[in-house]
Amino acid sequence: MNTVATAPSALERYLHALPRTADGAQAVWITPESRVAGRFLRSSLSSVFQPLIDLETGRGIGHEAFIRSFDETGGDLSPWNLFANAASDEALIELDRLCRTLHVLNYFGSADNDASLFLNVHGRLMLAVGEDHGSAFGRVLSALDIERRRIVIESPEAMSSDFSLLAYVLLNYRYNGYRVGVNLARGEQIGELVRHVRPDFVKLDGGRDDTLRDIGRHADLCARHGIQLIVKRVGQDGLTPRLRDAGVALAQGHALGRPQPAVITADRLAYSEE
Repeated sequence: MNTVATAPSALERYLHALPRTADGAQAVWITPESRVAGRFLRSSLSSVFQPLIDLETGRGIGHEAFIRSFDETGGDLSPWNLFANAASDEALIELDRLCRTLHVLNYFGSADNDASLFLNVHGRLMLAVGEDHGSAFGRVLSALDIERRRIVIESPEAMSSDFSLLAYVLLNYRYNGYRVGVNLARGEQIGELVRHVRPDFVKLDGGRDDTLRDIGRHADLCARHGIQLIVKRVGQDGLTPRLRDAGVALAQGHALGRPQPAVITADRLAYSEE
């Protein structure tokens, strides 16, 4: 039986061209564990991904990406220390773009699926970029033939102190084709948030007593405005039935799945040009 070879995708071509060892000339490479890693100053970076779970079906609808960094001695660096090393706005922009690129390459290089990738954006970066947020990252996605709708840009809790500014930034991202999510410190902020912008997702902290006390009301308010509520930091198995009964559809936390690295599939790394 004759078989027709499938032309490699733009993502596969890019992954295939990456070096297999780290050297001083390359900012990004493939590790022996088949993961994409990068370098910022004297730190090595890679990605881990935590699932977001549909509480009705038990299936994942996507993953949130987190950066993992190591200094030149091999010791772990917290993300806060890593971003603190980016003293200038220009360095912060460079670091953020590197992290996003690593996340995209690791995530979409690991499997063919329709899941969404949730990416946090540092609050300083949102302020440093005056307008057209996400346009540079969008060019990376276009070069790799990845749809922008598969990316959810998340704002940090700190950005929720100024909803007018947050709305401006999120509408920029949405105009550029992304879906958007907001991390809120308190569920009581939802009412004010929707007067400025209605994101695709709102995240609340499941480790806070006030979140759980009024979770049914928060879920109802989000549903009425077409927002999907995600409860994050779910650390106890027994909490999921309570969330489901309250009308929460999506959740995230160690009880549902810990952050894990993704492994680039072999067919992404090896193909024939013939």
